[in-house]
Amino acid sequence: MTAEAILRLSTDPVLPFNTLDIALDIQNKLKDDPLRRPDLLATAASFRTNSSLFQSEFMRPANDPKERDPSHMRMLNDVLRDLEKSFLIPSPPPGFSRNILFGLNRHTSGFAILKATQEDVNRSLSQVSTSISSAEMLICSGLELFENDGSQ
Repeated sequence: MTAEAILRLSTDPVLPFNTLDIALDIQNKLKDDPLRRPDLLATAASFRTNSSLFQSEFMRPANDPKERDPSHMRMLNDVLRDLEKSFLIPSPPPGFSRNILFGLNRHTSGFAILKATQEDVNRSLSQVSTSISSAEMLICSGLELFENDGSQ
């Protein structure tokens, strides 16, 4: 599996990140979480809407070799790379991943970081909220960037 992933990263014209899958995963993690808040749900819904538009409008050319303008591919990969970074937190609680999208295990739903001790919960909620907001702003700036790109 690792060799296959490395091969895809080195040969695919676009990084293998599906923005809509990430947005749906976030909404699913929040859906049943007792700590969810209306602002988190609203941000996640907005992120999903913008991710859907971004994926349909700007990632589609990556699938057609005739439409693979190198500058477009570079900008697209930069947005996708930075999107992944949006979900990294600098100092997670002990025993938790820096990537808030990673779960504790396959059977645990929701954001693992929200399962932290009570004193870490407020900080963890803030980190989840900041990560989702950051990702959504990145997708919005990517939408603006590509809308203003004359090579489309």
